[in-house]
Order: sequence, then structure tokens, then C-alpha cells
Amino acid sequence: MKRNFNPVYLFIIFFLLSSKLFAQKDTIYFDKDWQIVSKKNALYYRIKPSKIKTKNAVGYNIKNIDSLFVINDYYIKTNALQFKGYSEDYNANYLAGKAEWFNENGNTIDTKDFNYKNINHPKFKLPELPMFYLDYKVANKSLLTGGLEFCVDCKNEDKLLLGAGFGITNSYNGNYYGLPDIHLSYNKNDFFLRTGSSHKNAYVLGGITFLNTFDLGIGYSFPYTNEKIPVYKGFTTGITLRFNGKRHHAYQTLKMF
Repeated sequence: MKRNFNPVYLFIIFFLLSSKLFAQKDTIYFDKDWQIVSKKNALYYRIKPSKIKTKNAVGYNIKNIDSLFVINDYYIKTNALQFKGYSEDYNANYLAGKAEWFNENGNTIDTKDFNYKNINHPKFKLPELPMFYLDYKVANKSLLTGGLEFCVDCKNEDKLLLGAGFGITNSYNGNYYGLPDIHLSYNKNDFFLRTGSSHKNAYVLGGITFLNTFDLGIGYSFPYTNEKIPVYKGFTTGITLRFNGKRHHAYQTLKMF
């Protein structure tokens, strides 16, 4: 008796063969160093990563990342799950959220939470107002300087201050000259070290500081040129006063014994 061939069977066979073919194509194989290799040389495999909404994956939004890749790795020998987690990129180089690793028996051997929720992205912030300083130094002549100081590093008791100002000095002929000033002062505990420069000279000072409100030091000023009437040179003594009650972090605290 002759039977009619049902085309539905042909469709089912074709579907099963196609599914197997595409499944093989969507599988990525790795060796022990997680380098992509052929199935013959593989120890692990990964189903082609799919994408999922970031909030659905990790429970919160990540800035500039709308979705994540779902990563599932398996042992090729047992088909047991080796890793599961989420990644920002297709190759799983940048993991996000909870990640878990398993041994071949299915037991968890490690977990880690790549949590981006608490990361504070840097925002533009106006710099704090500087302090005003007044400095008086004496070498071969006197020099009175006023300007502003910025607290470059004041997170701990050691303070790094960057200053810029303008000074007035008298000369031998009775005239007064202006000297710009830029300096860097390192104040540690009860001592300070400062180096600075104008367009005519460089100087270095060291000495004692009281709560960074005033510095008392001694040093030397080096002229850049050998003029007949040098602007400012020689052994130098000086005192620096700072005024700004709102910048408490720039000042040291008084310790009571």
C-alpha cells in the first residue's frame, strides 16, 4: 500500500538540522588560556552572548550603558556551567554586576560584584577661593609683596601652597620697582620650605610656620643677571602672613598637650 509523504516531516527534519547548524555556529570555543580555538582543542565553550537591558541585569542604571551582554561559559567535557555574569562588551573584558564561577561539579568557587552603582562620576566643580597673603622680605633691600595663594594639596596635615602676587622694592637711587612673584610652599608640621621667582631673581626660604597663618624664614635670593644695581639678591629673611578665615583646611590645627 502506497503512503503519501507528509511535507510536515520534511519541515521538521530541516528545522532540526538548521538548529544544530546554527547552534554550532553560535558557539565560541576556548582553550585553557581562554584563547579562541576549534572545538577539537577546546576546554570551554560559550553560547553567543545575547543582550539584556542594564537595569534588568544588575538592578540599576549605569551611565552611558543601555544594555549588557549575558555571558554563560561551560565546561566542554561535562557541559556544566563554568561562569555566568554580565559584560559591557561582547568579549567579556568588562564585567558588570554579579559574576559567579563554578567547578565541574556545579559548586560555586568564587563570586564578585562589579558594582558601578556607587561610583561617583566626576562633575565640574568651581575651585575654592584662594587665600590672600602678605610677605615682607629683606636682603640687600626690602621687598613687600601681596597676592593670592591656592591650596594645591591640603587633604592631610602637610600643605602644598601655590602663590602668585606682585611686590614693590626700593632701589639705591630712591626709585621703587615692581617685581612679580610666583612661589611654591611646602608646609609640614611646624616647618616650611618655599621656592619662588620673579623675572629678575629666584629665591629659596626655609623656616618655621605657626598653623600656616604666618611663616618666618631665612634663605637666599639669586639674581638672574649681574646688573650694576641688582634688583634683589643675597641672604634673605622674611615673614609671610595669610588671611582667609573660610579656608580652614589650608591651616594647621593647634595641638594641645
